[in-house]
Amino acid sequence: MDDSREQQGADNEDVLPHTDGEYGGLDPDVQPEQELSDEALASEGPSDASERFREELERKAQEVIEAQNKYLRTYADFENYRKRMQRDMAEFRKYANEQLALDLLGVADHLGLAVKHAAESEGANKGVVEGVELVLKQLQNILEKYNVKPFRSEREPFNPAMHDAMMQVERDDLPENTVAQVFQEGYLYHDKVLRHAKVSVSKRPAETAAACQEPAAENAAPKDDVVVDEEIDETED
Repeated sequence: MDDSREQQGADNEDVLPHTDGEYGGLDPDVQPEQELSDEALASEGPSDASERFREELERKAQEVIEAQNKYLRTYADFENYRKRMQRDMAEFRKYANEQLALDLLGVADHLGLAVKHAAESEGANKGVVEGVELVLKQLQNILEKYNVKPFRSEREPFNPAMHDAMMQVERDDLPENTVAQVFQEGYLYHDKVLRHAKVSVSKRPAETAAACQEPAAENAAPKDDVVVDEEIDETED
């Protein structure tokens, strides 16, 4: 009985696969075919992979170019916005006190009128007049400190951008359309007209205008003489 068991064990050993060696029990005759198939796959794979890699690289490069262009456009827009805001802020700071300066000009006008009338009046208190003059001078200095300054108008050519014409006066000592008298001073705030000057504008006197029309009448006289001569000649005939 023991002999039969040993015989079966020997038979089983012949049936079991060989587990020793490099291929872990695989048949050595089949292994070269597996190696050939792996080599074939390896030989085909790199070309396809390189093509896909090249396409992916081109796509990424295009995305980088588009992202860079978008960044440059966004940066340019931001720079333009920043510069525009800086200009607006500088302009706002420059003319921030425009309305205040315009309101103070009314006070300066009233003080100037008070000094003028006091100087013309004989019974005015000298001390009060001097005090008002000092206040007016101080106010004018403050206005000049903030670049609010009067501009010259009298005997200057009339400029609608700086002058408001209240009336026209005949003046033979001034060219036509010249400021003859200033009723209210005009002021500049930096380089901007803060208040127009109220003025009267000169015009040519009526006598001068009539004199200018006389040469035209004289030039027309010879034509009448020619007509008269023709009529005389016809009469003689």
